[in-house]
Amino acid sequence: MNAVVFYSNTGQSRAVAEFFAERLKYAIVDIWECKEVRYHDLVLVFPVHCQNIPDAVKAFLERVSADNLTVIATYGKMCCGNVLHEIQQKYPHHIVAGAYVPTKHSYIDDDEIFCDFDRLMPVIEKIKQPSEIVLPRLYKNPLADVFPVLRSRLGLRICRSADCSNCGACTAQCPVGAIRNGMTGCRCIRCVKCVTVCPKQALTVKMSLPMKLYLRQKKANRLIIYI
Repeated sequence: MNAVVFYSNTGQSRAVAEFFAERLKYAIVDIWECKEVRYHDLVLVFPVHCQNIPDAVKAFLERVSADNLTVIATYGKMCCGNVLHEIQQKYPHHIVAGAYVPTKHSYIDDDEIFCDFDRLMPVIEKIKQPSEIVLPRLYKNPLADVFPVLRSRLGLRICRSADCSNCGACTAQCPVGAIRNGMTGCRCIRCVKCVTVCPKQALTVKMSLPMKLYLRQKKANRLIIYI
């Protein structure tokens, strides 16, 4: 089976996955709904979380096998980290292509999404003629692995306004079951999917000063392709 599997909370990674699925004529599957464990060609699209591989992606890579794996990491124009190299080091998959795709940061409202999909065509061509590659090590902040969930929790809060109607949309869509009627719990990973899906726009994000200063840094708007 050939497929594009995506993990996406705000729609950025899904848009990239849809491009690959359309051009390759592959099935497209949400990582939470994926039942298959064996693939011939697999394209995996996911966002970088605090310069790390999301837990959902780690769990997926542990249970699947693929003859040819392409890994596409989207990142919010800050630091893309070293996730592709880490995937190659930690999981026994035959990787044939990879890319870091800069797109809208989940915490910045007026940030631009990635639309220049034709720049990804070299990856499409490599998938059609696969051969194994070696993914280089990139810079990763030494603090990226130090309590990333706690740092995220200190840097950002999900706030509920009086417009919340307790409709349950956020609860139904939360990938880790960390919110109920607009109130987040300790399992929240600050993916802000709840903010995106709220029909009343009753959920907003409130950032700490260090987070605001961090997001004001010069953006790393680089598309990096490995073929």
